[in-house]
Amino acid sequence: MSQLRPLLSVVEQYRLDLQTLATLRLELLNLSIILTAIQEEIGAYDYEELQQRVLLLETRLHSCMNKL
Repeated sequence: MSQLRPLLSVVEQYRLDLQTLATLRLELLNLSIILTAIQEEIGAYDYEELQQRVLLLETRLHSCMNKL
């Protein structure tokens, strides 16, 4: 029985490590989903479209500033 005690602690630590790994895996999956969504949102515009939007927003900003 005394020989089993070290083995039991090793098995318990192994079980805890598996739980930690499962939690990390789930968090990684969630992060991957979020990053994919961000990438799709950013990737929806090419550089020229983004540049045009920046110019449009700058024009609108200057227009608002002139009204003030």
